[in-house]
Amino acid sequence: MKKLLVLFFVAICFACSGDDDTGTEEPVPCTEEFVYGLSVQVRDAATGAIISGGVTVVAQDGTYTETLDFMFDTHVGAGERPGVYTLTASKEGFVTKMAGPVTVELTEDMCHVITESVTIKLEAN
Repeated sequence: MKKLLVLFFVAICFACSGDDDTGTEEPVPCTEEFVYGLSVQVRDAATGAIISGGVTVVAQDGTYTETLDFMFDTHVGAGERPGVYTLTASKEGFVTKMAGPVTVELTEDMCHVITESVTIKLEAN
């Protein structure tokens, strides 16, 4: 009788542990990491040097407009925001330049955006 009872419980365990084959997957939990969609470096077209002070970079996607933040020689923005952006870089003493369109997409698991890196070269006036 004990063997029969053990066999019964083992059979139930195997039946419950199998895939239910419903075709649906469990959702992947997203991390709390914050990912910028745009990473823009602005360089002097003549020298190739990074231009940091006094540069303004604006990203526009339809009616959405954002002035990118400057961090470690790079302008970042479009945090966790997919879209198709036109970029405008300007600095006194340089010709304003537009770049794009730049497409920022979501990761496959839809948790974050994929960062697009762009270099904009400004020419002196």
